[in-house]
Amino acid sequence: MEEGKIWNYVIKWGIAQNQGLPSDPEEWTLENFQALKTTLQNWLPLIRYFQISGNDIVDNVQSYQPIIEKNLWKDIMERIVDPNRPISSIVLSPRVILTLILPMRLTEPFSTIINEEHAVEIASWVDEITTTYSTKNNPYEFKLLLRGSRDGFIVGTFWNLCDKKENAILIIKVKDTDEIPGGYNPIGWEKPESYKSISCDKSFIFSLRNGSIHNSILSRAKTQKKQFK
Repeated sequence: MEEGKIWNYVIKWGIAQNQGLPSDPEEWTLENFQALKTTLQNWLPLIRYFQISGNDIVDNVQSYQPIIEKNLWKDIMERIVDPNRPISSIVLSPRVILTLILPMRLTEPFSTIINEEHAVEIASWVDEITTTYSTKNNPYEFKLLLRGSRDGFIVGTFWNLCDKKENAILIIKVKDTDEIPGGYNPIGWEKPESYKSISCDKSFIFSLRNGSIHNSILSRAKTQKKQFK
């Protein structure tokens, strides 16, 4: 906390202990200042006056000059004029302000299979544009719903996490190869209490470029064929 704020809090507390003091220090009597000085006698020596800015001295400290020792006030005024001027008052050493540096928060990647370039390529296919979005201009946030290596490959887990999730992307990594096939389902899947089909022409399947596979492959639904949900 800045030293000027510490001074303000100390003064505010001291005034609260002396009911009946005028709200404007300009109207105070010497007895008023003496009452405040007596209340704060154990706290005033703890203030690092020379760490208070010149503006704060003028705006917030000067009004209460009578509660500060004359020699100390003389040193304060001289220091405002010449910051390198030696002082004769006995004061505490400057307060050490510690800066807390927090470690970087590690966030789980949205995928361990695809990267940001893959993501913007898929986003471009979703929007049916001919040019691929840049990695800094992806209009979609990819949210991980299920990861087999983390959540398991049980059918019930799939339905618990993915049931009725629209705009779903399924991605698979073929073991011991560079193949990354997948598909996009804009209408989502529903847990099959009874099978039904819905028409959808926005779905597509794909294979992403990766390693030895230099080009991605996209295959769209060409007609509104019924898709089982």
